[in-house]
Amino acid sequence: MRAIVHVEGTTGATELAISKSDALPGAETGFWSGLQSRAVVTDLREGLFRFIALAVAAVFVYRGAYHLVIDPGRLNILLLMISDVLTFTWLLLARRPIVRDWSPFTVFISLTAGFGSGFISLQDGIAIIPLYIAAPLQFLALWLVIWGKMSLGRSFAILPANRGVVTGGAYRFVRHPIYAGYLAGHILFLLSSFSLYNFAVYAIITLFQVHRILREERILALTEEYRDYLGRVRYRLCPGIF
Repeated sequence: MRAIVHVEGTTGATELAISKSDALPGAETGFWSGLQSRAVVTDLREGLFRFIALAVAAVFVYRGAYHLVIDPGRLNILLLMISDVLTFTWLLLARRPIVRDWSPFTVFISLTAGFGSGFISLQDGIAIIPLYIAAPLQFLALWLVIWGKMSLGRSFAILPANRGVVTGGAYRFVRHPIYAGYLAGHILFLLSSFSLYNFAVYAIITLFQVHRILREERILALTEEYRDYLGRVRYRLCPGIF
């Protein structure tokens, strides 16, 4: 069973499909709805997502460490590893969401956007810009990610969810500073080690990330606090552009 929530806000009228177990925890219209509403099912789903995060992080760190042992000078790989490990660490520490979008399409999109960097090839590519330029800029992008996550605290999520509205810190400047840092880091890694394969992977990740952002904003816009925030902070990733 799913509930369609109609939202009016600064982003316009939207309709959002949310699992009934999330939107109406006390509603039971049948065996399956009753089962979904139980806390144990929610805990199992949360546990599954966090286990996947650990598994993906472990594989990615192993691959990165292997390449760093072969070539310790590849700082772009080290920075990429740190960024992704932080993502998975924050996910493990995240609080349980108030509302979450469990629609199958959004789950697929969000998982691909969140874990897609694990498919990146770490082989040497074409250096469109030299590493000594790309690595310091990638380091700044990593600090944007860290600043965003420190501002967000335990409200971090892979699936679009409401774990509490955050409007301070890095969120005073753009609505999604963590995603902005990811995007900048991905672009810089790609420019320092370009391949058509990695370009295709990052293009898919970025496209899916935009969908994830829009779904996340629709959930958060259910609260008056976030609708007010949308009026104060206009841009999602880059001031003046998007």
